[in-house]
Amino acid sequence: MILLVSFIILLLLGVPISITTGLSTIVAMLASDISLEVAAQKMFSGVDSFSLMAIPFFVFAGDIMLKGGASKRLINFANKLFGWITGGLPITAIISSMFFAALSGSSPATVAGVGGVMIPNLIENKYPKKFSVGLLCAAGSLGIIIPPSITMMSYGVVSEQSISDLFIAAIIPGIFIGLSLMVFSYIYSRLNKQERMPFPKFKEVIISFKHAFFSILMPVIILGGIYFGFATPTEAAAVAIIYSLIISILIYKEIKFSDIFSIARKSVITSAMIMFVIANSKIFSWYLTFEQVPTKIAESVLGLGSSPVVILLAINVLLLFVGMIMDSSAAVLILTPLFLPILTNVGVHPIHFGVIMIVNLAIGMLSPPFGLNLFVASGISDMSISEVIRGVMPFILLLIVDLLIITFIPQLSLILL
Repeated sequence: MILLVSFIILLLLGVPISITTGLSTIVAMLASDISLEVAAQKMFSGVDSFSLMAIPFFVFAGDIMLKGGASKRLINFANKLFGWITGGLPITAIISSMFFAALSGSSPATVAGVGGVMIPNLIENKYPKKFSVGLLCAAGSLGIIIPPSITMMSYGVVSEQSISDLFIAAIIPGIFIGLSLMVFSYIYSRLNKQERMPFPKFKEVIISFKHAFFSILMPVIILGGIYFGFATPTEAAAVAIIYSLIISILIYKEIKFSDIFSIARKSVITSAMIMFVIANSKIFSWYLTFEQVPTKIAESVLGLGSSPVVILLAINVLLLFVGMIMDSSAAVLILTPLFLPILTNVGVHPIHFGVIMIVNLAIGMLSPPFGLNLFVASGISDMSISEVIRGVMPFILLLIVDLLIITFIPQLSLILL
Protein backbone atom coordinates (compact mmCIF):
# COMPACT_ATOMS: atom_id res chain seq x y z
CA MET A 1 0.00 0.00 0.00
CA ILE A 2 2.86 2.38 0.80
CA LEU A 3 4.37 1.66 -2.62
CA LEU A 4 1.06 2.23 -4.42
CA VAL A 5 0.14 5.41 -2.52
CA SER A 6 3.57 7.01 -2.93
CA PHE A 7 3.59 6.03 -6.63
CA ILE A 8 0.19 7.70 -7.24
CA ILE A 9 1.10 10.83 -5.23
CA LEU A 10 4.35 11.30 -7.17
CA LEU A 11 2.53 10.84 -10.49
CA LEU A 12 -0.11 13.41 -9.51
CA LEU A 13 2.67 15.84 -8.56
CA GLY A 14 4.03 15.54 -12.09
CA VAL A 15 7.24 13.73 -11.15
CA PRO A 16 8.74 11.94 -14.21
CA ILE A 17 7.83 8.25 -14.37
CA SER A 18 11.46 7.11 -14.15
CA ILE A 19 11.96 8.93 -10.83
CA THR A 20 8.47 7.96 -9.59
CA THR A 21 9.15 4.22 -9.95
CA GLY A 22 12.50 4.43 -8.16
CA LEU A 23 11.55 6.86 -5.40
CA SER A 24 8.28 5.14 -4.49
CA THR A 25 10.16 1.83 -4.25
CA ILE A 26 12.78 3.36 -1.96
CA VAL A 27 10.02 4.74 0.32
CA ALA A 28 8.44 1.26 0.50
CA MET A 29 11.82 -0.38 1.13
CA LEU A 30 12.53 1.99 4.02
CA ALA A 31 9.12 1.19 5.50
CA SER A 32 9.91 -2.53 5.14
CA ASP A 33 13.33 -2.05 6.75
CA ILE A 34 15.19 -3.27 3.65
CA SER A 35 18.73 -1.98 3.14
CA LEU A 36 19.03 0.60 0.33
CA GLU A 37 22.18 -1.21 -0.77
CA VAL A 38 19.79 -3.69 -2.35
CA ALA A 39 18.29 -0.89 -4.44
CA ALA A 40 21.73 0.11 -5.73
CA GLN A 41 22.57 -3.50 -6.55
CA LYS A 42 19.30 -4.10 -8.39
CA MET A 43 19.59 -0.84 -10.36
CA PHE A 44 23.11 -1.74 -11.46
CA SER A 45 22.24 -5.34 -12.36
CA GLY A 46 19.19 -4.08 -14.25
CA VAL A 47 21.33 -2.30 -16.84
CA ASP A 48 24.40 -4.58 -16.66
CA SER A 49 23.32 -6.64 -19.67
CA PHE A 50 24.93 -7.43 -23.01
CA SER A 51 21.49 -7.40 -24.65
CA LEU A 52 20.77 -3.86 -23.41
CA MET A 53 23.92 -2.59 -25.14
CA ALA A 54 21.87 -2.78 -28.34
CA ILE A 55 19.69 0.13 -27.19
CA PRO A 56 22.31 2.94 -27.31
CA PHE A 57 23.74 1.39 -30.48
CA PHE A 58 20.40 1.43 -32.31
CA VAL A 59 19.61 4.93 -31.00
CA PHE A 60 22.94 6.20 -32.35
CA ALA A 61 22.51 4.44 -35.70
CA GLY A 62 18.98 5.84 -36.08
CA ASP A 63 20.14 9.39 -35.29
CA ILE A 64 22.93 9.11 -37.86
CA MET A 65 20.51 7.88 -40.55
CA LEU A 66 18.02 10.63 -39.72
CA LYS A 67 20.67 13.35 -39.92
CA GLY A 68 22.35 11.71 -42.91
CA GLY A 69 19.35 12.00 -45.26
CA ALA A 70 18.09 8.39 -45.25
CA SER A 71 14.48 9.34 -44.46
CA LYS A 72 13.97 11.76 -47.35
CA ARG A 73 15.43 9.25 -49.85
CA LEU A 74 13.13 6.49 -48.57
CA ILE A 75 10.12 8.81 -48.80
CA ASN A 76 10.99 9.90 -52.35
CA PHE A 77 11.36 6.29 -53.52
CA ALA A 78 8.08 5.20 -51.90
CA ASN A 79 6.37 8.21 -53.47
CA LYS A 80 7.54 7.24 -56.95
CA LEU A 81 6.28 3.68 -56.46
CA PHE A 82 2.87 4.36 -54.91
CA GLY A 83 2.03 8.05 -55.27
CA TRP A 84 0.14 7.53 -58.55
CA ILE A 85 -2.50 5.08 -57.21
CA THR A 86 -5.66 6.04 -55.29
CA GLY A 87 -4.52 6.91 -51.77
CA GLY A 88 -0.95 6.74 -53.02
CA LEU A 89 0.36 9.61 -50.92
CA PRO A 90 -0.97 8.27 -47.58
CA ILE A 91 0.29 4.81 -48.57
CA THR A 92 3.69 6.37 -49.28
CA ALA A 93 3.64 7.88 -45.77
CA ILE A 94 2.84 4.48 -44.23
CA ILE A 95 5.53 2.58 -46.16
CA SER A 96 8.07 5.31 -45.34
CA SER A 97 7.14 4.98 -41.67
CA MET A 98 7.61 1.21 -41.84
CA PHE A 99 11.08 1.61 -43.33
CA PHE A 100 12.00 4.36 -40.90
CA ALA A 101 10.74 2.23 -37.99
CA ALA A 102 13.26 -0.41 -39.06
CA LEU A 103 15.99 2.24 -38.82
CA SER A 104 15.07 4.03 -35.59
CA GLY A 105 13.26 1.57 -33.26
CA SER A 106 11.32 4.52 -31.82
CA SER A 107 7.74 5.73 -32.37
CA PRO A 108 8.30 9.45 -31.64
CA ALA A 109 11.37 9.46 -33.92
CA THR A 110 9.31 7.84 -36.70
CA VAL A 111 6.52 10.42 -36.34
CA ALA A 112 9.04 13.28 -36.41
CA GLY A 113 11.26 11.85 -39.16
CA VAL A 114 8.50 10.97 -41.64
CA GLY A 115 5.77 13.37 -40.46
CA GLY A 116 7.97 16.43 -40.88
CA VAL A 117 8.19 15.66 -44.61
CA MET A 118 4.87 13.95 -45.36
CA ILE A 119 2.32 16.03 -43.40
CA PRO A 120 2.98 19.22 -45.44
CA ASN A 121 3.01 17.09 -48.61
CA LEU A 122 -0.38 15.52 -47.80
CA ILE A 123 -1.94 18.89 -46.95
CA GLU A 124 -0.54 20.42 -50.15
CA ASN A 125 -2.30 17.64 -52.09
CA LYS A 126 -5.66 18.53 -50.48
CA TYR A 127 -5.80 15.85 -47.79
CA PRO A 128 -7.50 17.19 -44.63
CA LYS A 129 -5.01 18.24 -41.97
CA LYS A 130 -6.64 16.12 -39.25
CA PHE A 131 -6.48 13.01 -41.44
CA SER A 132 -2.86 13.68 -42.38
CA VAL A 133 -1.69 14.19 -38.80
CA GLY A 134 -3.77 11.26 -37.48
CA LEU A 135 -2.34 8.96 -40.16
CA LEU A 136 1.28 9.86 -39.37
CA CYS A 137 0.60 9.45 -35.64
CA ALA A 138 -0.76 5.94 -36.26
CA ALA A 139 1.96 4.97 -38.74
CA GLY A 140 4.58 6.24 -36.29
CA SER A 141 3.37 3.70 -33.73
CA LEU A 142 5.07 1.06 -35.90
CA GLY A 143 8.36 2.43 -34.56
CA ILE A 144 8.18 0.18 -31.49
CA ILE A 145 6.55 -2.78 -33.28
CA ILE A 146 8.65 -3.33 -36.41
CA PRO A 147 12.12 -4.57 -35.39
CA PRO A 148 14.59 -3.47 -34.24
CA SER A 149 12.38 -2.13 -31.43
CA ILE A 150 13.91 -0.59 -28.32
CA THR A 151 10.81 -1.46 -26.27
CA MET A 152 10.95 -5.05 -27.55
CA MET A 153 14.52 -5.31 -26.29
CA SER A 154 13.37 -4.21 -22.83
CA TYR A 155 10.71 -6.94 -22.84
CA GLY A 156 13.26 -9.54 -23.89
CA VAL A 157 15.58 -8.64 -21.02
CA VAL A 158 12.93 -8.61 -18.27
CA SER A 159 11.12 -11.72 -19.53
CA GLU A 160 14.37 -13.60 -20.25
CA GLN A 161 13.19 -14.37 -23.79
CA SER A 162 15.31 -14.34 -26.93
CA ILE A 163 15.40 -10.82 -28.40
CA SER A 164 16.10 -12.35 -31.83
CA ASP A 165 12.91 -14.45 -31.56
CA LEU A 166 10.93 -11.37 -30.47
CA PHE A 167 12.20 -9.40 -33.46
CA ILE A 168 11.25 -12.22 -35.82
CA ALA A 169 7.82 -12.61 -34.17
CA ALA A 170 7.05 -8.90 -34.64
CA ILE A 171 7.71 -8.82 -38.39
CA ILE A 172 4.34 -10.17 -39.61
CA PRO A 173 2.21 -8.24 -37.03
CA GLY A 174 4.07 -5.04 -38.00
CA ILE A 175 3.44 -5.62 -41.71
CA PHE A 176 -0.19 -6.58 -40.98
CA ILE A 177 -0.80 -3.29 -39.13
CA GLY A 178 0.88 -1.36 -41.95
CA LEU A 179 -1.34 -3.08 -44.54
CA SER A 180 -4.49 -2.33 -42.53
CA LEU A 181 -3.54 1.37 -42.48
CA MET A 182 -2.97 1.25 -46.25
CA VAL A 183 -6.39 -0.33 -46.88
CA PHE A 184 -8.01 2.33 -44.67
CA SER A 185 -6.17 5.08 -46.59
CA TYR A 186 -7.20 3.62 -49.95
CA ILE A 187 -10.88 3.45 -48.96
CA TYR A 188 -10.78 6.95 -47.45
CA SER A 189 -9.16 8.42 -50.57
CA ARG A 190 -11.59 6.64 -52.89
CA LEU A 191 -14.66 7.77 -50.93
CA ASN A 192 -13.39 11.36 -50.83
CA LYS A 193 -12.27 11.31 -54.49
CA GLN A 194 -8.76 12.47 -53.69
CA GLU A 195 -6.64 13.36 -56.70
CA ARG A 196 -3.85 11.00 -57.69
CA MET A 197 -0.32 12.05 -58.52
CA PRO A 198 0.90 11.64 -62.11
CA PHE A 199 2.27 8.24 -63.14
CA PRO A 200 6.08 8.38 -62.83
CA LYS A 201 8.46 7.68 -65.66
CA PHE A 202 10.43 4.45 -65.38
CA LYS A 203 13.66 6.44 -65.34
CA GLU A 204 12.45 8.47 -62.32
CA VAL A 205 11.69 5.28 -60.38
CA ILE A 206 15.14 3.84 -61.15
CA ILE A 207 16.89 7.07 -60.11
CA SER A 208 14.95 7.29 -56.82
CA PHE A 209 15.73 3.61 -56.15
CA LYS A 210 19.43 4.22 -56.70
CA HIS A 211 19.32 7.14 -54.26
CA ALA A 212 17.46 5.09 -51.63
CA PHE A 213 19.26 1.77 -52.20
CA PHE A 214 21.69 2.02 -49.30
CA SER A 215 18.93 3.20 -46.94
CA ILE A 216 16.76 0.22 -47.91
CA LEU A 217 19.71 -2.13 -47.44
CA MET A 218 20.23 -1.22 -43.77
CA PRO A 219 17.17 -3.02 -42.27
CA VAL A 220 17.85 -5.93 -44.63
CA ILE A 221 21.40 -6.27 -43.24
CA ILE A 222 20.28 -5.88 -39.61
CA LEU A 223 17.27 -8.20 -39.67
CA GLY A 224 18.88 -10.65 -42.09
CA GLY A 225 21.91 -10.98 -39.84
CA ILE A 226 19.71 -11.62 -36.80
CA TYR A 227 17.25 -13.92 -38.59
CA PHE A 228 19.94 -16.17 -40.12
CA GLY A 229 21.94 -16.29 -36.91
CA PHE A 230 25.01 -14.39 -38.14
CA ALA A 231 24.73 -11.81 -35.35
CA THR A 232 23.00 -11.13 -32.05
CA PRO A 233 20.83 -7.97 -31.86
CA THR A 234 23.67 -6.20 -30.02
CA GLU A 235 26.22 -7.15 -32.67
CA ALA A 236 23.80 -6.18 -35.44
CA ALA A 237 23.30 -2.80 -33.75
CA ALA A 238 27.08 -2.21 -33.70
CA VAL A 239 27.23 -3.06 -37.42
CA ALA A 240 24.34 -0.64 -38.00
CA ILE A 241 26.41 2.23 -36.57
CA ILE A 242 29.37 1.51 -38.87
CA TYR A 243 27.07 1.08 -41.88
CA SER A 244 25.11 4.28 -41.19
CA LEU A 245 28.36 6.27 -40.77
CA ILE A 246 29.74 4.94 -44.06
CA ILE A 247 26.68 5.77 -46.16
CA SER A 248 25.96 9.11 -44.45
CA ILE A 249 29.53 10.42 -44.68
CA LEU A 250 31.02 8.75 -47.75
CA ILE A 251 28.00 8.06 -50.01
CA TYR A 252 25.27 10.60 -49.20
CA LYS A 253 27.82 13.14 -47.90
CA GLU A 254 25.16 14.91 -45.81
CA ILE A 255 27.14 14.81 -42.57
CA LYS A 256 30.84 15.37 -41.85
CA PHE A 257 33.16 13.79 -39.32
CA SER A 258 32.79 16.97 -37.27
CA ASP A 259 29.03 16.32 -36.95
CA ILE A 260 29.50 12.95 -35.26
CA PHE A 261 30.08 14.45 -31.81
CA SER A 262 26.82 16.46 -31.81
CA ILE A 263 24.86 13.41 -33.09
CA ALA A 264 26.50 11.19 -30.46
CA ARG A 265 25.69 13.74 -27.73
CA LYS A 266 21.98 13.60 -28.63
CA SER A 267 22.08 9.79 -28.72
CA VAL A 268 23.84 9.60 -25.35
CA ILE A 269 21.16 11.79 -23.73
CA THR A 270 18.36 9.66 -25.23
CA SER A 271 20.08 6.40 -24.23
CA ALA A 272 20.74 7.64 -20.70
CA MET A 273 17.07 8.48 -20.27
CA ILE A 274 16.06 4.99 -21.42
CA MET A 275 18.64 3.30 -19.18
CA PHE A 276 17.56 5.39 -16.20
CA VAL A 277 13.98 4.24 -16.74
CA ILE A 278 15.15 0.63 -16.94
CA ALA A 279 17.29 0.88 -13.78
CA ASN A 280 14.47 2.37 -11.68
CA SER A 281 11.89 0.00 -13.10
CA LYS A 282 14.13 -2.92 -12.17
CA ILE A 283 13.99 -2.16 -8.43
CA PHE A 284 10.24 -1.48 -8.72
CA SER A 285 9.59 -4.89 -10.30
CA TRP A 286 12.00 -6.57 -7.85
CA TYR A 287 10.13 -5.13 -4.85
CA LEU A 288 6.77 -6.24 -6.29
CA THR A 289 8.16 -9.76 -6.64
CA PHE A 290 9.65 -9.60 -3.11
CA GLU A 291 6.20 -8.75 -1.71
CA GLN A 292 4.63 -11.52 -3.86
CA VAL A 293 2.38 -9.00 -5.65
CA PRO A 294 2.53 -10.89 -9.00
CA THR A 295 1.33 -14.06 -7.29
CA LYS A 296 -1.58 -12.24 -5.62
CA ILE A 297 -2.60 -10.51 -8.84
CA ALA A 298 -2.34 -13.81 -10.70
CA GLU A 299 -4.68 -15.43 -8.20
CA SER A 300 -7.15 -12.54 -8.58
CA VAL A 301 -7.09 -12.64 -12.37
CA LEU A 302 -7.39 -16.41 -12.47
CA GLY A 303 -10.42 -15.96 -10.23
CA LEU A 304 -12.15 -14.47 -13.29
CA GLY A 305 -11.95 -17.94 -14.81
CA SER A 306 -9.41 -20.15 -16.52
CA SER A 307 -10.37 -19.09 -20.04
CA PRO A 308 -7.40 -17.58 -21.90
CA VAL A 309 -9.85 -15.44 -23.90
CA VAL A 310 -11.25 -13.73 -20.79
CA ILE A 311 -7.81 -13.24 -19.25
CA LEU A 312 -6.31 -11.86 -22.50
CA LEU A 313 -9.21 -9.42 -22.90
CA ALA A 314 -8.83 -8.22 -19.31
CA ILE A 315 -5.07 -7.75 -19.66
CA ASN A 316 -5.46 -6.00 -23.04
CA VAL A 317 -7.83 -3.47 -21.50
CA LEU A 318 -5.40 -2.80 -18.65
CA LEU A 319 -2.40 -2.51 -21.00
CA LEU A 320 -4.26 -0.06 -23.25
CA PHE A 321 -5.03 2.10 -20.21
CA VAL A 322 -1.45 1.93 -18.92
CA GLY A 323 -0.10 2.81 -22.36
CA MET A 324 -2.06 6.07 -22.29
CA ILE A 325 -0.34 7.34 -19.15
CA MET A 326 3.04 5.62 -18.89
CA ASP A 327 6.27 5.43 -20.89
CA SER A 328 6.32 2.19 -22.91
CA SER A 329 9.71 0.96 -21.65
CA ALA A 330 8.71 1.58 -18.03
CA ALA A 331 5.36 -0.17 -18.58
CA VAL A 332 7.11 -3.21 -20.03
CA LEU A 333 9.56 -3.46 -17.15
CA ILE A 334 6.90 -3.02 -14.46
CA LEU A 335 4.04 -5.07 -15.90
CA THR A 336 5.83 -8.00 -17.53
CA PRO A 337 6.68 -9.69 -14.20
CA LEU A 338 3.03 -9.27 -13.17
CA PHE A 339 1.30 -10.64 -16.27
CA LEU A 340 3.72 -13.10 -17.82
CA PRO A 341 3.27 -15.82 -15.13
CA ILE A 342 -0.52 -15.51 -15.44
CA LEU A 343 -0.53 -15.96 -19.20
CA THR A 344 2.01 -18.77 -19.29
CA ASN A 345 -0.22 -20.61 -16.79
CA VAL A 346 -3.09 -20.52 -19.28
CA GLY A 347 -0.94 -21.53 -22.25
CA VAL A 348 -0.04 -18.19 -23.88
CA HIS A 349 3.44 -18.25 -25.42
CA PRO A 350 5.79 -15.66 -23.83
CA ILE A 351 6.91 -14.44 -27.27
CA HIS A 352 3.28 -14.01 -28.37
CA PHE A 353 2.53 -12.07 -25.20
CA GLY A 354 5.53 -9.84 -25.91
CA VAL A 355 4.04 -8.88 -29.27
CA ILE A 356 0.60 -8.31 -27.67
CA MET A 357 2.12 -6.06 -25.01
CA ILE A 358 4.15 -3.99 -27.49
CA VAL A 359 1.15 -3.46 -29.80
CA ASN A 360 -0.94 -2.34 -26.81
CA LEU A 361 1.71 0.16 -25.74
CA ALA A 362 2.13 1.37 -29.33
CA ILE A 363 -1.59 2.22 -29.40
CA GLY A 364 -1.15 3.93 -26.04
CA MET A 365 1.50 6.20 -27.57
CA LEU A 366 -1.15 7.81 -29.82
CA SER A 367 -3.97 7.76 -27.27
CA PRO A 368 -5.06 10.67 -25.05
CA PRO A 369 -4.29 12.08 -22.57
CA PHE A 370 -0.50 11.53 -22.52
CA GLY A 371 0.35 9.62 -25.71
CA LEU A 372 3.82 10.86 -26.69
CA ASN A 373 3.12 10.66 -30.44
CA LEU A 374 0.30 13.21 -29.97
CA PHE A 375 2.70 15.81 -28.64
CA VAL A 376 5.29 15.13 -31.36
CA ALA A 377 2.62 15.40 -34.08
CA SER A 378 1.25 18.58 -32.51
CA GLY A 379 4.72 20.11 -32.51
CA ILE A 380 5.51 19.38 -36.16
CA SER A 381 2.04 20.29 -37.49
CA ASP A 382 1.21 23.41 -35.41
CA MET A 383 -2.12 21.84 -34.40
CA SER A 384 -3.53 21.82 -30.88
CA ILE A 385 -3.51 18.53 -28.98
CA SER A 386 -7.33 18.41 -29.07
CA GLU A 387 -7.29 18.68 -32.88
CA VAL A 388 -4.65 15.97 -33.16
CA ILE A 389 -6.73 13.71 -30.90
CA ARG A 390 -9.81 14.16 -33.10
CA GLY A 391 -7.72 13.30 -36.15
CA VAL A 392 -6.22 10.17 -34.62
CA MET A 393 -9.40 8.60 -33.14
CA PRO A 394 -10.43 6.60 -36.29
CA PHE A 395 -6.93 5.14 -36.46
CA ILE A 396 -7.00 4.14 -32.78
CA LEU A 397 -10.20 2.16 -33.42
CA LEU A 398 -8.58 0.48 -36.44
CA LEU A 399 -5.47 -0.43 -34.44
CA ILE A 400 -7.60 -1.91 -31.64
CA VAL A 401 -9.22 -4.23 -34.22
CA ASP A 402 -5.70 -5.16 -35.41
CA LEU A 403 -4.71 -5.81 -31.78
CA LEU A 404 -7.61 -8.22 -31.25
CA ILE A 405 -6.69 -10.12 -34.42
CA ILE A 406 -3.04 -10.36 -33.33
CA THR A 407 -4.13 -11.43 -29.83
CA PHE A 408 -6.43 -14.25 -30.88
CA ILE A 409 -4.49 -15.49 -33.93
CA PRO A 410 -1.12 -16.33 -32.34
CA GLN A 411 0.15 -17.82 -35.61
CA LEU A 412 0.66 -14.27 -36.91
CA SER A 413 3.39 -13.85 -34.30
CA LEU A 414 4.74 -17.40 -34.04
CA ILE A 415 4.72 -18.73 -37.61
CA LEU A 416 8.28 -17.59 -38.40
CA LEU A 417 9.81 -19.06 -35.23
